[in-house]
Amino acid sequence: MTRSTLDTQVYEIRTRIIRLGTLAETALEQAIQAVQSGDQALCGLVIASDSTIDEVRAEVERLVFQSLTLQQPLAGLDLRFLSSAPLMAGDLERMGDNAAGIAKLLVRMAPLHAAGMSQVQMASPNTAARDRKRPSDRTVTEASIVSGIADLGQEARRVLQGAMDAFEQNDAQAARVIWQEDDVVDVRYHLVRHDLMTMLTDIHAIPALQQDALIMQRMTYWLWIAHNLERIGDHCTNICERIVFFLEGEGTIRPTEAE
Repeated sequence: MTRSTLDTQVYEIRTRIIRLGTLAETALEQAIQAVQSGDQALCGLVIASDSTIDEVRAEVERLVFQSLTLQQPLAGLDLRFLSSAPLMAGDLERMGDNAAGIAKLLVRMAPLHAAGMSQVQMASPNTAARDRKRPSDRTVTEASIVSGIADLGQEARRVLQGAMDAFEQNDAQAARVIWQEDDVVDVRYHLVRHDLMTMLTDIHAIPALQQDALIMQRMTYWLWIAHNLERIGDHCTNICERIVFFLEGEGTIRPTEAE
């Protein structure tokens, strides 16, 4: 096997990882739109795309195994890239799973929607101190929670786009910047989670249930949806760590956290 053969195989692997990123981003975008609109057709598209994402990940793993066994690169950038590629593909595939998970939850929620929107009044000085844009005494509604989840999704999508841009451009510095951006995703997740848990606590749950008997079930689903979006940020962090590793031979390589 010649050097040009290895270069061709590396190019094919990179191309498929970029395709995985595009598929994952599309699935995430459609899932966010479905969160906002409740569009069941969009949910179906996201769920259906998961099998394609799985197939592309399998292609990456097959090509990497072929390159390692036939080319046997001993060290350097090629070996670091080939050892990192299946892990990056795995993180992108898990993002597809997260998007599909959101779509499946939305499908389950469809029969649970009531005509009215539940709301509770809450005082939250701790939240106000953490986010000065939020008044300490405000009304939390299901609509405001859904809006917060959509904002969380857009932040996760921005981080995914940044991670894939860093990969395509072989830009370790950009990967380091996106590596830190997961903190923004985490902050948005905790704000959404705070509102959801407030809605679920006894003092607020009882009047909310009096207005809408299905509200607690929907709040639980919204919490799971928010968690799926937060996990996408974690997977992007993993990808950025691996970009730094295969480009520079440094970086902390950690396994993907358990779901």
